[in-house]
Amino acid sequence: MNKHDGSTLDSLFEQLDELEEVNARAAKKILVIETERQMKKLGLTTTALAKRMGTSRNQIHRILDKEDAGITLKVLFRLAAALELPLQVGFVSPGQRGRQPRRAAKGRQPRQTELRA
Repeated sequence: MNKHDGSTLDSLFEQLDELEEVNARAAKKILVIETERQMKKLGLTTTALAKRMGTSRNQIHRILDKEDAGITLKVLFRLAAALELPLQVGFVSPGQRGRQPRRAAKGRQPRQTELRA
C-alpha cells in the first residue's frame, strides 16, 4: 500500500519541507504572466517599464524571471503603479480559498493600489 495514498500535493510538499518554495514559485509565475500581458496591452518594453518604475532593465528582467521568487512589497507596488493596475495584498482564510476578489462598486474607479486583509 502506498503511504501517500489519499494525501494531497500540499501535504507531500509540506512533508518534504518544500511547500513554501513551491507556493512562492507558483505565485511568481502568475505575477510574471499578468505583468507580461499588461505590458503587451500597454505597449511597454522592458526599457519603458523600467523608466516608469524608476529602475534598471536588469531589475525588470529579475521581476520577469519566473524562477526568481524573491520580490519585495515595495517593488510590487511600484510595478502595479507602472502597469496601471491595482495591487491586492492580503491573507485568505481557509474557507475563502478560490473566491473571487470583490469588484469595485459600479461607477467607482478602483484605487491604484489596494491592500485587503
